[in-house]
Amino acid sequence: MAQKYSAWLAELPIDGLEVSCGTISYSMFNMVRGDVPIEEIVFNFPWWRKILGKMMLKKMEGKFDLEEGYNLEAAKLIKPVIGEIPLLVVGGLRKVAHMEEVIKNGFADFISMSRPFIREPNIVNRIREGKADAVACVSCNKCFAAAANYIPVHCYNKGFPKK
Repeated sequence: MAQKYSAWLAELPIDGLEVSCGTISYSMFNMVRGDVPIEEIVFNFPWWRKILGKMMLKKMEGKFDLEEGYNLEAAKLIKPVIGEIPLLVVGGLRKVAHMEEVIKNGFADFISMSRPFIREPNIVNRIREGKADAVACVSCNKCFAAAANYIPVHCYNKGFPKK
């Protein structure tokens, strides 16, 4: 389906196409992959909602573990049908060598990142200067738990705020 829709989009005057996945109505963790920070997500919930939230979130543990480049297979299918339109791929790319391989092999034209920029806003400069061979983000997803609790979004890998 993604190939079919991408081919349709390629007929429109678009500047680029980003390959991502998931929907919040199915499971946020399909989109972000990695850890399920249960305690952090239910941090500000009322007691009754904490119980239900923990039960639901527990079912997500291990279901969508982080796999480096988890949207890469979709990118490989989409790239040939979109012609000259630049393709961006997001999804767990953490090692610079892997990112370079994706570009070199023509699987995508650009690498997108989200959580790595939350942890390291200057990561692109560090990569360009040869000071990083991987991003530091471990996909703990506590940054997303912060957003769910109306707490400022930044990396909470070293610890979540206390009540």
